[in-house]
Amino acid sequence: MRGPRTKGTLGLVTAMILGVLCQAALVHPAAAQQPGASAELNRVVGRVEILRKGQTQWLPAVVGARLVEGDDIRAFSGASADLVFPDASTVVLAENSRLLLSKVEFDQQQQSRLVLLHLVVGKLRAAIAQTAITLARARQSNFAISTPTAVAAARGTIVWIFTDGQKSLVAVEPEPGLRIQGRIECITLATADRKRQMVLAGSSTTECSPPVPIQPQFLTLSNPATAGANLGAPVVAPTAASVLALVIAPDPSAVGSTFGAPTSATAPSSLGVNSEVFAPQPPPACATDPCN
Repeated sequence: MRGPRTKGTLGLVTAMILGVLCQAALVHPAAAQQPGASAELNRVVGRVEILRKGQTQWLPAVVGARLVEGDDIRAFSGASADLVFPDASTVVLAENSRLLLSKVEFDQQQQSRLVLLHLVVGKLRAAIAQTAITLARARQSNFAISTPTAVAAARGTIVWIFTDGQKSLVAVEPEPGLRIQGRIECITLATADRKRQMVLAGSSTTECSPPVPIQPQFLTLSNPATAGANLGAPVVAPTAASVLALVIAPDPSAVGSTFGAPTSATAPSSLGVNSEVFAPQPPPACATDPCN
Protein backbone atom coordinates (compact mmCIF):
# COMPACT_ATOMS: atom_id res chain seq x y z
CA MET A 1 0.00 0.00 0.00
CA ARG A 2 2.92 2.37 0.68
CA GLY A 3 4.16 2.27 -2.94
CA PRO A 4 1.03 3.72 -4.61
CA ARG A 5 0.51 6.26 -1.83
CA THR A 6 4.10 7.46 -2.09
CA LYS A 7 3.88 7.84 -5.86
CA GLY A 8 0.57 9.67 -5.58
CA THR A 9 1.94 12.03 -2.95
CA LEU A 10 5.04 12.77 -5.02
CA GLY A 11 2.90 13.44 -8.07
CA LEU A 12 0.73 15.89 -6.11
CA VAL A 13 3.74 17.72 -4.69
CA THR A 14 5.32 17.92 -8.15
CA ALA A 15 2.15 19.38 -9.63
CA MET A 16 1.96 21.98 -6.84
CA ILE A 17 5.58 23.03 -7.40
CA LEU A 18 5.04 23.37 -11.14
CA GLY A 19 1.97 25.50 -10.52
CA VAL A 20 3.90 27.84 -8.23
CA LEU A 21 6.71 28.14 -10.76
CA CYS A 22 4.25 28.99 -13.54
CA GLN A 23 2.73 31.75 -11.42
CA ALA A 24 6.18 33.08 -10.49
CA ALA A 25 7.15 33.29 -14.16
CA LEU A 26 4.56 36.02 -14.64
CA VAL A 27 5.92 38.12 -11.78
CA HIS A 28 8.96 40.32 -12.23
CA PRO A 29 11.60 39.59 -9.52
CA ALA A 30 11.82 43.26 -8.60
CA ALA A 31 8.06 43.47 -8.22
CA ALA A 32 8.19 40.70 -5.62
CA GLN A 33 10.77 42.68 -3.65
CA GLN A 34 8.93 46.02 -3.97
CA PRO A 35 5.18 45.45 -3.43
CA GLY A 36 3.10 48.14 -5.11
CA ALA A 37 5.96 49.60 -7.15
CA SER A 38 4.76 48.14 -10.42
CA ALA A 39 2.22 48.50 -13.19
CA GLU A 40 0.01 45.57 -14.17
CA LEU A 41 -0.70 44.73 -17.77
CA ASN A 42 -4.46 44.11 -17.87
CA ARG A 43 -5.13 44.13 -21.62
CA VAL A 44 -3.10 43.14 -24.66
CA VAL A 45 -4.22 43.43 -28.27
CA GLY A 46 -2.02 42.20 -31.11
CA ARG A 47 1.75 41.93 -30.92
CA VAL A 48 3.00 43.50 -27.69
CA GLU A 49 6.40 42.74 -26.16
CA ILE A 50 8.25 43.47 -22.91
CA LEU A 51 11.95 44.04 -22.33
CA ARG A 52 12.96 43.54 -18.71
CA LYS A 53 15.56 45.84 -17.21
CA GLY A 54 19.06 44.54 -17.84
CA GLN A 55 17.89 42.00 -20.43
CA THR A 56 18.39 41.95 -24.20
CA GLN A 57 15.58 39.60 -25.25
CA TRP A 58 12.08 40.95 -25.86
CA LEU A 59 9.35 38.61 -24.60
CA PRO A 60 5.65 38.37 -25.55
CA ALA A 61 3.50 40.40 -23.17
CA VAL A 62 0.74 38.56 -21.31
CA VAL A 63 -2.17 39.84 -19.25
CA GLY A 64 -1.22 39.86 -15.57
CA ALA A 65 2.46 40.60 -16.14
CA ARG A 66 3.89 43.34 -13.93
CA LEU A 67 6.28 46.00 -15.18
CA VAL A 68 8.64 47.74 -12.79
CA GLU A 69 11.13 50.56 -12.97
CA GLY A 70 13.50 50.09 -15.92
CA ASP A 71 11.21 47.85 -17.98
CA ASP A 72 10.21 48.61 -21.61
CA ILE A 73 7.03 47.77 -23.48
CA ARG A 74 6.35 48.10 -27.21
CA ALA A 75 3.25 47.66 -29.37
CA PHE A 76 3.50 46.92 -33.09
CA SER A 77 1.11 47.83 -35.91
CA GLY A 78 -2.52 47.20 -34.96
CA ALA A 79 -1.58 46.43 -31.36
CA SER A 80 -2.17 48.18 -28.02
CA ALA A 81 -1.66 47.54 -24.32
CA ASP A 82 -3.24 48.80 -21.08
CA LEU A 83 -1.21 49.37 -17.92
CA VAL A 84 -2.79 49.95 -14.50
CA PHE A 85 -0.85 51.56 -11.64
CA PRO A 86 -1.51 51.09 -7.90
CA ASP A 87 -3.23 54.50 -7.61
CA ALA A 88 -5.70 53.51 -10.37
CA SER A 89 -3.95 55.64 -13.00
CA THR A 90 -3.97 53.95 -16.41
CA VAL A 91 -1.79 54.21 -19.50
CA VAL A 92 -2.85 52.88 -22.89
CA LEU A 93 0.01 52.40 -25.34
CA ALA A 94 -1.12 52.78 -28.95
CA GLU A 95 0.20 50.93 -31.99
CA ASN A 96 3.70 51.60 -33.34
CA SER A 97 4.83 52.79 -29.92
CA ARG A 98 7.42 52.10 -27.24
CA LEU A 99 7.35 53.12 -23.56
CA LEU A 100 10.02 52.98 -20.85
CA LEU A 101 9.15 53.02 -17.14
CA SER A 102 11.87 55.39 -15.92
CA LYS A 103 10.73 55.66 -12.30
CA VAL A 104 7.91 53.91 -10.44
CA GLU A 105 7.48 54.52 -6.72
CA PHE A 106 4.36 54.37 -4.55
CA ASP A 107 3.90 54.89 -0.82
CA GLN A 108 0.35 54.06 0.23
CA GLN A 109 0.92 55.15 3.82
CA GLN A 110 2.23 58.57 2.84
CA GLN A 111 -0.24 58.86 -0.07
CA SER A 112 2.59 59.71 -2.42
CA ARG A 113 3.75 58.52 -5.81
CA LEU A 114 6.56 59.16 -8.23
CA VAL A 115 5.88 57.93 -11.76
CA LEU A 116 8.14 59.02 -14.59
CA LEU A 117 7.49 57.43 -17.98
CA HIS A 118 9.39 57.96 -21.22
CA LEU A 119 7.56 57.65 -24.53
CA VAL A 120 10.38 56.72 -26.89
CA VAL A 121 8.20 56.92 -29.99
CA GLY A 122 4.49 56.68 -30.81
CA LYS A 123 1.35 57.62 -28.90
CA LEU A 124 -0.28 56.98 -25.54
CA ARG A 125 -3.29 57.97 -23.45
CA ALA A 126 -2.73 58.43 -19.73
CA ALA A 127 -5.64 58.80 -17.31
CA ILE A 128 -3.82 60.13 -14.27
CA ALA A 129 -5.64 59.72 -10.97
CA GLN A 130 -6.10 62.74 -8.74
CA THR A 131 -4.13 62.26 -5.53
CA ALA A 132 -5.45 63.23 -2.13
CA ILE A 133 -2.48 65.26 -0.98
CA THR A 134 -1.89 68.80 0.16
CA LEU A 135 -0.15 71.34 -2.03
CA ALA A 136 2.80 71.40 0.36
CA ARG A 137 3.42 67.73 -0.43
CA ALA A 138 3.05 68.07 -4.20
CA ARG A 139 6.76 67.36 -4.57
CA GLN A 140 6.10 63.81 -3.35
CA SER A 141 3.29 63.09 -5.80
CA ASN A 142 4.52 63.51 -9.32
CA PHE A 143 3.35 61.89 -12.54
CA ALA A 144 5.28 62.98 -15.60
CA ILE A 145 5.74 61.61 -19.11
CA SER A 146 8.76 62.59 -21.17
CA THR A 147 9.50 62.28 -24.87
CA PRO A 148 12.79 62.93 -26.68
CA THR A 149 11.85 66.63 -26.86
CA ALA A 150 9.45 67.50 -24.02
CA VAL A 151 7.91 66.60 -20.66
CA ALA A 152 4.22 66.60 -19.72
CA ALA A 153 3.47 66.80 -15.99
CA ALA A 154 0.12 66.43 -14.25
CA ARG A 155 -1.57 65.21 -11.11
CA GLY A 156 -5.08 64.34 -12.18
CA THR A 157 -6.27 64.53 -15.79
CA ILE A 158 -6.37 62.67 -19.10
CA VAL A 159 -3.46 63.44 -21.40
CA TRP A 160 -2.60 62.22 -24.89
CA ILE A 161 1.01 62.35 -26.04
CA PHE A 162 2.59 61.69 -29.44
CA THR A 163 6.18 61.83 -30.58
CA ASP A 164 8.04 60.76 -33.68
CA GLY A 165 11.35 61.37 -31.92
CA GLN A 166 11.80 64.80 -33.49
CA LYS A 167 8.78 66.67 -32.14
CA SER A 168 6.05 66.08 -29.59
CA LEU A 169 2.33 66.83 -29.41
CA VAL A 170 0.53 66.94 -26.06
CA ALA A 171 -3.25 67.23 -25.64
CA VAL A 172 -5.57 67.31 -22.62
CA GLU A 173 -8.82 65.41 -23.16
CA PRO A 174 -12.00 67.25 -22.12
CA GLU A 175 -13.95 65.58 -19.30
CA PRO A 176 -17.53 66.92 -19.29
CA GLY A 177 -19.15 67.42 -15.90
CA LEU A 178 -15.98 67.88 -13.89
CA ARG A 179 -15.90 70.77 -11.44
CA ILE A 180 -12.15 71.18 -11.86
CA GLN A 181 -10.77 71.82 -15.31
CA GLY A 182 -8.07 69.39 -16.39
CA ARG A 183 -4.66 70.77 -17.25
CA ILE A 184 -1.04 69.77 -17.64
CA GLU A 185 2.27 71.55 -17.85
CA CYS A 186 4.38 71.07 -20.98
CA ILE A 187 8.13 71.72 -20.76
CA THR A 188 10.61 71.41 -23.60
CA LEU A 189 13.89 69.64 -22.94
CA ALA A 190 15.97 71.98 -25.10
CA THR A 191 18.09 74.12 -22.80
CA ALA A 192 18.85 76.83 -25.35
CA ASP A 193 15.23 77.93 -25.83
CA ARG A 194 13.22 76.22 -23.10
CA LYS A 195 9.47 76.71 -23.14
CA ARG A 196 6.95 76.08 -20.38
CA GLN A 197 3.29 76.04 -21.26
CA MET A 198 0.11 75.33 -19.33
CA VAL A 199 -2.34 73.34 -21.45
CA LEU A 200 -6.01 73.26 -20.47
CA ALA A 201 -8.64 70.63 -21.26
CA GLY A 202 -9.68 70.72 -24.90
CA SER A 203 -6.34 72.11 -26.00
CA SER A 204 -3.16 70.71 -27.49
CA THR A 205 0.37 71.96 -28.00
CA THR A 206 3.24 71.05 -30.28
CA GLU A 207 6.63 71.46 -28.65
CA CYS A 208 5.00 73.42 -25.81
CA SER A 209 3.95 76.29 -28.08
CA PRO A 210 0.77 78.32 -27.39
CA PRO A 211 -2.18 75.87 -27.16
CA VAL A 212 -4.71 75.35 -29.93
CA PRO A 213 -7.99 73.36 -29.98
CA ILE A 214 -7.57 69.59 -30.15
CA GLN A 215 -8.16 67.92 -33.48
CA PRO A 216 -10.77 65.21 -32.69
CA GLN A 217 -9.06 62.61 -34.87
CA PHE A 218 -6.01 62.78 -32.62
CA LEU A 219 -7.87 61.21 -29.68
CA THR A 220 -7.73 57.66 -31.02
CA LEU A 221 -5.33 54.75 -30.66
CA SER A 222 -4.77 54.76 -34.39
CA ASN A 223 -1.17 55.79 -34.97
CA PRO A 224 0.07 55.31 -38.53
CA ALA A 225 2.49 58.24 -38.20
CA THR A 226 5.22 56.10 -36.63
CA ALA A 227 4.59 52.91 -38.59
CA GLY A 228 7.94 51.42 -39.51
CA ALA A 229 9.76 53.07 -36.61
CA ASN A 230 12.57 51.03 -35.07
CA LEU A 231 10.97 49.97 -31.79
CA GLY A 232 14.09 48.11 -30.71
CA ALA A 233 16.70 50.83 -31.12
CA PRO A 234 18.84 51.86 -28.13
CA VAL A 235 17.03 54.39 -25.95
CA VAL A 236 18.56 57.62 -24.71
CA ALA A 237 16.05 58.87 -22.14
CA PRO A 238 16.37 61.88 -19.85
CA THR A 239 17.39 60.90 -16.33
CA ALA A 240 14.78 60.85 -13.60
CA ALA A 241 16.72 63.56 -11.79
CA SER A 242 16.67 65.88 -14.80
CA VAL A 243 12.92 65.40 -15.31
CA LEU A 244 12.20 66.06 -11.64
CA ALA A 245 14.37 69.15 -11.73
CA LEU A 246 12.10 70.52 -14.47
CA VAL A 247 8.70 69.67 -13.00
CA ILE A 248 9.47 70.40 -9.35
CA ALA A 249 11.75 73.43 -9.51
CA PRO A 250 11.07 75.39 -12.69
CA ASP A 251 13.51 78.06 -13.76
CA PRO A 252 12.25 81.37 -12.27
CA SER A 253 13.48 83.19 -15.36
CA ALA A 254 10.92 81.27 -17.44
CA VAL A 255 7.99 82.76 -15.54
CA GLY A 256 6.28 85.42 -17.59
CA SER A 257 7.20 83.97 -20.98
CA THR A 258 5.10 81.14 -22.41
CA PHE A 259 4.80 79.56 -18.98
CA GLY A 260 1.58 80.01 -17.02
CA ALA A 261 3.22 81.16 -13.78
CA PRO A 262 1.58 80.15 -10.49
CA THR A 263 0.06 82.93 -8.43
CA SER A 264 1.55 81.63 -5.19
CA ALA A 265 5.27 82.02 -4.57
CA THR A 266 5.17 79.20 -2.02
CA ALA A 267 4.12 76.55 -4.51
CA PRO A 268 6.95 74.22 -5.59
CA SER A 269 5.70 74.25 -9.19
CA SER A 270 2.53 74.22 -11.26
CA LEU A 271 2.67 70.42 -11.44
CA GLY A 272 -0.79 68.95 -11.17
CA VAL A 273 -2.48 72.11 -9.96
CA ASN A 274 -6.12 72.85 -10.59
CA SER A 275 -8.41 75.85 -10.85
CA GLU A 276 -8.99 75.88 -7.09
CA VAL A 277 -5.30 76.41 -6.40
CA PHE A 278 -4.06 78.63 -9.19
CA ALA A 279 -6.00 81.00 -11.39
CA PRO A 280 -5.62 80.34 -15.13
CA GLN A 281 -3.14 82.63 -16.80
CA PRO A 282 -3.97 84.69 -19.90
CA PRO A 283 -2.64 83.35 -23.21
CA PRO A 284 0.67 84.77 -24.44
CA ALA A 285 0.67 87.77 -26.73
CA CYS A 286 0.58 87.08 -30.47
CA ALA A 287 2.67 89.97 -31.67
CA THR A 288 5.00 87.81 -33.71
CA ASP A 289 3.31 84.44 -34.08
CA PRO A 290 -0.34 83.94 -35.05
CA CYS A 291 -2.55 82.24 -32.46
CA ASN A 292 -4.40 79.70 -34.56
